[in-house]
Amino acid sequence: QYRNEGAIHRTADIASIRGMSLSRALLSVPSRLSSYSRGLLFCQHQQVHSSRLFPRNYRSPLPAQYNTIFHGSLFVKAKSIMTGDNDDSAGSTQNVASTPSRAGADTSEDSKKQHSNGKDNKDDGQEKSESKPAQNGPKNNAKQRKAARWRQMNKQKKDKKRQKIEQEHESYKKKKNRSNHWGKKDPDEGPVPPHVGSFADETMQKLFNVDIDGPSKGGEKDKDATITDASDGTADAKADGTADAKIPKRKLGLLVSFLGSNYAGFQINSEKRTLQAEIELGLYRAGIISKMNFGHPKKYSWSNSARTDKGVHAAAQVCSLKGEMIFHNDIDESKMKEQLDAMRERVNEFLPEDIRVLDFERVTRMFCARTNRDKVRYQYMVPSYMLCSEEEVRKAFSLAEKEEEKDIKAKSDETNNMTPMEAAKIIEEEIDPEALAKARESLINYRVTSEQMERFKSGLKLFEGTHSFHNYTRRIGADNASATRYILSFAPLDPIFVPGKVNDDGTKQPESQWIPLQVVGQSFLLNQIRKMVSAAVDFARGVASEEQIEESFSKQCRMKINVAPAQGLFLDRSYFELYNKHKIKNGHKHGDSRDRETLDWVEVEGEEMPAAVRRIEEFKNDKIIPHIVQEEAAEGNFLKYVYAQNVLHKDKIYSLIDEVDKSNNNANEDDIEGAAGED
Repeated sequence: QYRNEGAIHRTADIASIRGMSLSRALLSVPSRLSSYSRGLLFCQHQQVHSSRLFPRNYRSPLPAQYNTIFHGSLFVKAKSIMTGDNDDSAGSTQNVASTPSRAGADTSEDSKKQHSNGKDNKDDGQEKSESKPAQNGPKNNAKQRKAARWRQMNKQKKDKKRQKIEQEHESYKKKKNRSNHWGKKDPDEGPVPPHVGSFADETMQKLFNVDIDGPSKGGEKDKDATITDASDGTADAKADGTADAKIPKRKLGLLVSFLGSNYAGFQINSEKRTLQAEIELGLYRAGIISKMNFGHPKKYSWSNSARTDKGVHAAAQVCSLKGEMIFHNDIDESKMKEQLDAMRERVNEFLPEDIRVLDFERVTRMFCARTNRDKVRYQYMVPSYMLCSEEEVRKAFSLAEKEEEKDIKAKSDETNNMTPMEAAKIIEEEIDPEALAKARESLINYRVTSEQMERFKSGLKLFEGTHSFHNYTRRIGADNASATRYILSFAPLDPIFVPGKVNDDGTKQPESQWIPLQVVGQSFLLNQIRKMVSAAVDFARGVASEEQIEESFSKQCRMKINVAPAQGLFLDRSYFELYNKHKIKNGHKHGDSRDRETLDWVEVEGEEMPAAVRRIEEFKNDKIIPHIVQEEAAEGNFLKYVYAQNVLHKDKIYSLIDEVDKSNNNANEDDIEGAAGED
């Protein structure tokens, strides 16, 4: 400020000596005096004049943003001195040059006092300025009143800003407390209750008759007591008579396979027996999850790569958690793989037979199974008789007589707004079990032809790429961005033959032909895979055309598409390619990183299959696929689907919804697409 005010005086000297106007002198130094030139213009327009020329070290009582008014006054006074309008015009050059040194001594003490007192003593400076009315007259009093108003306005603005910042800070603290204390309403209410869907909740224990401290499957009590002590991390230390040693916790990746028929999906849910609740109970009994964290998934950083729904199986579900290394004191730290294998075997002792832990791996602290997953692969098992023609289905169910045709038409009208799965549930009691068994005997020997396989392959390829799948899910409109998904590949594998089940009387059921389908994508919507399979099967049968499938991707189209049974779908692989590349790229930075291996849970062509992948294939071929075949032989879900698809809804599949009905149907997506079954 002092430097620029000095430049003001020098500019006035230059203008006086060289005989040029002050405005022209200002143009010679525009970069340094542009702000002051604006003050000059302001003073000229407002006709503000100063009673005297302020010295160089003058400090204005106003804030910095308002000092341009006084600076403009300096120019106005300088101009009056140069032009001779002022009474003191004689010797103007001498006055301008000598004023700073003469007046500086008079005002130096006042400026120092104002500077030392700070913001709290601004009013004192105002009183001092008001005590000199005789020197400056009424104009100076007007400036002081205006300065007081500016100070008051500035103070009000600062107060409002301060209040706003305090309110935002308080709201942030409340939000942070809510996120960190799940389920805790008041600190005085006591500890946080466990999740209502976990077996740590007493309601869940009574509902499913589960003893969390007892054996899960016919084990001995003393064995479980040892595990319970190990979960506290002091069993080994107390047995040896040594001091208590805390068991270290590490971030772990968990590879799980399961059959989902007996569970209400994977995600933990209130008053439902879920897969996550069963796995958590097994980890707790094994000692990997402590008693303090049992029932609180956030405390041990639980995450899963995919959320399978009711009835869906998985060959390679990946989860992540922060667990205790229960064999830390028994096995050396250098033998990390042996520790993890021992933990896997221990957990499997406390899990049901339809849930298996296939591998444990150390992962980085920030690893999350859900966010670090790049893509996922699902597999769907299609029985070959799903591709048979309508005439063959009618013949298998003995539907050639006219009376039965009338009954079928009446049932078709009754189930007009239903999907095949809902229609199958309604007609389940009306279908004679003997007729269902006879239809199975007739259709189980059906074999697909090479032409059908080629057409099936081309139909599945139509779904590859980026499309809007709003017609292949529920409760999502065409304008919703989440309906757009990217399918990397969708192709059938070679048909396989599965041997039939041996009956109680010693007879063996005939073998059946199944077509495995594999679809790879970044993520999938509810019912999306099952609806795509249904449309591709109809395309192979010649019921649906390529134009109809292409039209179903249009956002202006709303189409009814049936959903295939959930029993044939299971999660096949979870990919973590970017995570593995990051580990390989930055492995040298962390030295020996053998305790954090890459997640090699996917087969690589031309390389030896890892042990974990061999376990995945064994569980898939020995557990999942035979279970799907046996479940179909016992319940006949695919046969009921074929009956509803070819008889009840043959004229209503892929029918477009009228534009007039869109406004009414948009309120209820279930009415648009029909209530579909759960994946």
